[in-house]
Amino acid sequence: MTNSTTDSQTTNYKEQIDRWAHEETLQLAHHFHRLHEGEFHRTTEFIMNKDGDVERFETIKKTIKELRIHLALDARNKEKFTFFPVLEAMTMPGEYHYFKLHAAHARQLREKSAIVPHLFKEMIGNNWDTVDLNLIDDLFVASKKDANGFDKVVRVKYFEISKDIIEKVIQNLSEIKGITLYSGIDMNKFGDKSKISFTPVLGFQYEKEKDDIAGFGLKSIIEFSKEEILIEYTSPCPPTC
Repeated sequence: MTNSTTDSQTTNYKEQIDRWAHEETLQLAHHFHRLHEGEFHRTTEFIMNKDGDVERFETIKKTIKELRIHLALDARNKEKFTFFPVLEAMTMPGEYHYFKLHAAHARQLREKSAIVPHLFKEMIGNNWDTVDLNLIDDLFVASKKDANGFDKVVRVKYFEISKDIIEKVIQNLSEIKGITLYSGIDMNKFGDKSKISFTPVLGFQYEKEKDDIAGFGLKSIIEFSKEEILIEYTSPCPPTC
């Protein structure tokens, strides 16, 4: 992962991403919780800073070649949410742009949505919010065979957005007004030790025009609400890389 030398606003968050990769087993869950008024609260949503970062993402949107969701940690602090995702956008070989998403202290009211997509009700609303704390670490690890055919346990480091999604969806949105990552669990993968069951969902809030992108044949992997598109299909690395 190379930091762009041409973008003075870019920070690559290497230290925080490395901390995620090397955090001790059974300690990840603590980074998703904070102690507030005597109770531990779990974070669900992560929001890109609208004062600068969303505008910066909009300016490079058409030139993005690769897009990844990295997982990162600040130093442990029980009074703060110390997990956060980082979007890494490659616009050309060697040129990367990084966007930190910040934990929301309260779930955002979605007043502009015409419907609450099935994805939110089943994957986001229930599975992530209700999973036992002692199971959270398991959501980010999977078994993978090494070169000798033996099973080893690997922790996911990032999620890759497919080129189809980049080219057919993200690059064709009208002006992006906000970007949110929603935490989810794919229960179809929950009992499969070879798969990562944590499933990040990217929501792009945008200025809706008369002609939207619903005809691109991707409705099986994205969902639409009134002014937001939800992208659920990502490839976790490892184990898929």
